[in-house]
Amino acid sequence: MTKLKKVTKTPTISNLQSFVDKQKSSKNKHRQKYFLKLIEEVGELSEMLKDDQRMDPDSAKLKAIKHTMEEEMADVLFYLLALANAWDVDLETAFIHKVKYRYDD
Repeated sequence: MTKLKKVTKTPTISNLQSFVDKQKSSKNKHRQKYFLKLIEEVGELSEMLKDDQRMDPDSAKLKAIKHTMEEEMADVLFYLLALANAWDVDLETAFIHKVKYRYDD
């Protein structure tokens, strides 16, 4: 089973974070780089949102995602996960705690 198939089989935040960790070095020296990449990708996402650039849902081609909001959202997620790894943040646990704090009575 390839790494990608393993990640897409059960795409939890933890599994995605582990996948990104294997793709990108998460050493402390990359913290600033990952933050800057995240900001860059958010800027690219804003352009795709402004232009309403969407992926063609009927296309079977992998390249159909290029220059779309879906691609940029995936890039934002990737670098958010890389940044979380660089700071040793379990994003799934942090998200659950935040939601409980914010929305539980």
